[in-house]
Amino acid sequence: MTIFTGFIVEPISFNTFLYKSLGCISMIILMGWLLYRLMFSSLSKIPGPWYTNLSVLFLVYHEYRGSKRLWIHNLHLKYGESVRIAPNELSFASATAIKEIYTSAGGYAKTELYSLFQHGPHRNLFTALDKKEHNEKKKRLADRYSNSAVLQPGIQALLRDRADAFARVCAVKKTLDVYLYLHCYALDCVSAIVFDPYGTRSIEEGNDNDMVRHLSYHNSRPGLVIRHYLPWLHRFYSRFDTRSQKGGEMIDEYAWASIRKEPHSVFTLSTRLLQYPEIGTGNMVAECLDHIGAGIDTTGDALCFLMWEISQPHNSKKMQRLCEELRMYSLENGDTLIDLPYLNAIVQETMRLWAPGTQSLPRYVPDGGRCIDGHFVPGHTIVSAQSFTVHRMDQTIFPDSEAFNPERWLEIEGKVERQRLMFAFGSGARTCLGKFLAMSEMRLLLHAVYSRFRTRPADDMNASMEMSDQLMTSRPKDMLCKLTFEPIEL
Repeated sequence: MTIFTGFIVEPISFNTFLYKSLGCISMIILMGWLLYRLMFSSLSKIPGPWYTNLSVLFLVYHEYRGSKRLWIHNLHLKYGESVRIAPNELSFASATAIKEIYTSAGGYAKTELYSLFQHGPHRNLFTALDKKEHNEKKKRLADRYSNSAVLQPGIQALLRDRADAFARVCAVKKTLDVYLYLHCYALDCVSAIVFDPYGTRSIEEGNDNDMVRHLSYHNSRPGLVIRHYLPWLHRFYSRFDTRSQKGGEMIDEYAWASIRKEPHSVFTLSTRLLQYPEIGTGNMVAECLDHIGAGIDTTGDALCFLMWEISQPHNSKKMQRLCEELRMYSLENGDTLIDLPYLNAIVQETMRLWAPGTQSLPRYVPDGGRCIDGHFVPGHTIVSAQSFTVHRMDQTIFPDSEAFNPERWLEIEGKVERQRLMFAFGSGARTCLGKFLAMSEMRLLLHAVYSRFRTRPADDMNASMEMSDQLMTSRPKDMLCKLTFEPIEL
């Protein structure tokens, strides 16, 4: 075969001609695909960096590195309340988008990401993707975590006992790694709700304290990201990276042993699950493990960020105001703390800045597509919102949004708008079931500590308290927070 180059005829082999032709065709196809992605794809008109039209790899990279939360937040600051983060994925930051995605018609369906938190073959309330299955599970369990249930004397007594145990450790040790002991407190509280009278006593150390170390010092994010996007690679990765496993055999054995004991207190999750023997013990244990895993990190991390922040010298007046309010209120008569204005403002501001789930909660757009914030979004597109951005972006509703300012929650003006943008526990039918338990745990712990002590950073506290991301939550980077407790003089 010959080809003409100018006036010279150069012979080439058929194979060479074929390879060059295929190369040209491949280049044309690639350029056409890139042009389509950039100019004509269904999401190309939605604001976002051009490269997010081309591949999901940019999102995967940030998710693996633990920079996804800030990457998405910065994209919102640049492009607005609606932003494209992958060829088939969008992020939103408005109250109207939250209502559409998470509330309307029961909310959109969860994506397969949530299956990563499944315990073996057993789906629990959190990992159930099918709406019907989720609704059936929720009907069985919802009353265990209602506000009225959490505020009943039996549960309040259990939580107070654990808060007082925490305060006793503070009095004895004077300087304390509150990251560890706040997670002990959270584990003791949630395990009591699940298994009482067989809840853990990890504040007093011993074997139960070891469970906290297995649950709260893991680095599961990289392994979970690989498992989600590259499941074939995860089989090899998991052999060499034991950090990717949260919990472990000790936690599993505790849950199996506790569900089999009897009797359980009438208000426990176990009591309710055992009323449905047809679901099987494996499903009961999976549900209990999920509630324990969710309850320890979310409450423990939020309290840790709060106590660190309020212990800073520039917040001394806020601490003083909190101490004065709490010292005027006694729990001896069995009252709750739900009506104390400044305490609740502190808790609300904590939930705004360090929500239990700081990152995206992905959902699938239903078949036929939907209109979200003026954009038509095709069916099966992944859409989400992340509380970190929702709670910070609108400076008219949250002025100086990065600042810790509990006083904003005491203002009448703007109250409705602030509440519309509160996304700390999700929204709609999939709102976190343990919301009221977490809030009560926080109020009781703060009362136990700040009615007795003032706190300040320990002299040898050099660890970073920067937010560090796991797959859906954030925690202090170095998992260490040393505070000194100074008794309040009467």
